[in-house]
Amino acid sequence: MPPSTDSGSEEHTENKSTEATLKIPFESAKSAEIAYRVLSVDKEPRRNFVQKELRLVGDQIEVHFIADQVKNLRTAITSFFGALLLCTDTIKEFAPITTDNDNAGAYTSANST
Repeated sequence: MPPSTDSGSEEHTENKSTEATLKIPFESAKSAEIAYRVLSVDKEPRRNFVQKELRLVGDQIEVHFIADQVKNLRTAITSFFGALLLCTDTIKEFAPITTDNDNAGAYTSANST
């Protein structure tokens, strides 16, 4: 008897969801909080077939995606990374400039007498 070409897997994969979890580290807990607050505002549209859950864990953001199909998962992750890159670029652009406290108040002048 020849092998069957119909694996029957189509029936089982139609209702199976695909999941992905991303853990994004930041330089500080403050930067992670800013990014979390910005990114958590955007809710997934009702017509979207992807669920997204954001969590703030110390200096990391954890994002968990659940999608009905891999292509929808890929699209949601790509869209999320676009928003994340914009957010992190903005944080870097407007981050306060920190100074080294070891040399605070130590100024030198070439014309000192």
